[in-house]
Amino acid sequence: MQIDLIKEIVSNVIGKSGEQIVNILYKKKNINEFLIAKKLSLTINQTRNLLYRLSDKGLVHFIRKKDSKKGGWYTYFWTLNEKKSLELLKEQKNIKISSLESELQKRKQERFYYCPASNLEYNEEEALENNFISPETGEVLQLKNNKDEVSKLEIEITKLKILIEEVSQELEQLEKKDMKEKERKMVVEAKKKEIERKTKREKLKRLKKKELKKNTSKAKKKPSKKSKKRK
Repeated sequence: MQIDLIKEIVSNVIGKSGEQIVNILYKKKNINEFLIAKKLSLTINQTRNLLYRLSDKGLVHFIRKKDSKKGGWYTYFWTLNEKKSLELLKEQKNIKISSLESELQKRKQERFYYCPASNLEYNEEEALENNFISPETGEVLQLKNNKDEVSKLEIEITKLKILIEEVSQELEQLEKKDMKEKERKMVVEAKKKEIERKTKREKLKRLKKKELKKNTSKAKKKPSKKSKKRK
């Protein structure tokens, strides 16, 4: 389900190549751009152009490494940003819902007219300006029944809301995954710091022990004042 949602938003940004790029990058990290170009059957410049457009939207990110075999040129390695992709898709669907709900209100509150011959539609203001006569055919405009339009809009809005709910669930799962990963990294970091502190304590302990041994050795070698007087 998640991959289909991501394919939709990526395709909205770059067109038909979007699905292929998602298939290549999905659930993977740091994919060589030359491999992506080969799988897309595109030149490296064409591939970079697509990836840069996705990067501008935050849908992918990259790291780069200098390739000594290619004269020191940089090679880019790309990773898909699943969370950002779903967030952008959700944002776009919410905008679409707002637009449809605005249209729905108009259909419920206003009257529309149409020309049976041309099937062109006019709002009430446009119909009045033309004296309820079609400027294209000269026929009398008919009052349009908005019930079908209202029904279609309500169905489409409902579908989009269901889709947004699915996207929200996917985002929630990704958020939980990110939290677990952060917690794991924190535990690893804490253990690492504890090992470093323990190593420092042991090192300091050894140094103190060594210094104590050294001072004891010096004290044994140093003659006492009484010994000097006897001589």
